[in-house]
Amino acid sequence: MSYTKKRRNLGMLLITPAVIFAICSGAIAGAGYMPVKKLKAAADIIFSANSGHEQINEIKYLEKETESQLDDGSKIVYPSFGSQYATLKIDSIDLEAPVYWGSSDELLDQGVCQYTGSVFIGEKGNVVLDAHCNTFFLNLGDVKEGDIIVLTTSYGEFTYKAKESTIFKDTNNAFIAPTTDDRLTLYTCYGNLLGPTEDRLAVICELVEKKFYE
Repeated sequence: MSYTKKRRNLGMLLITPAVIFAICSGAIAGAGYMPVKKLKAAADIIFSANSGHEQINEIKYLEKETESQLDDGSKIVYPSFGSQYATLKIDSIDLEAPVYWGSSDELLDQGVCQYTGSVFIGEKGNVVLDAHCNTFFLNLGDVKEGDIIVLTTSYGEFTYKAKESTIFKDTNNAFIAPTTDDRLTLYTCYGNLLGPTEDRLAVICELVEKKFYE
């Protein structure tokens, strides 16, 4: 075998392991990138949520909120899509978060979202709120029966008591459907903090007090 051919073969033997190592390293780094990125994003949202609500007002829409009157004479504000019109407070899990009317990826990054198929806060029926399980509703599973949940709006304060918790599939709409009783339903994804899951955790709450402002 010629000297040139020997040298070429030796070079291939040295280069091949290096190439394989580089490819494997890149694959491992790529596989780990998304979980790390998701964890960082979740941490950033959690810290921003705890630091105050200055960022909330950055989401602005052109529609105006509309004031109306319920059958009992109480005044209520119908919010525009994407507007923050309430604050959710659950002392037992040290949570205070903004509530938006409607849901989108942007709004879910900012706080808790209300399902538009549910009644407005203060109306009779089922108020349905959801948030990410790795941010604002991270500790929703720790809410116990009897814990107090308060929704505060510009027109009143509404107090609920946790009644039960349940796990259901995302195809089951029974828990977000309209009801004849006054209730609050809080729900989030269950069982997987870093990716899609078919399971949902719901906390069903009964109304304790409606206090409309004058």
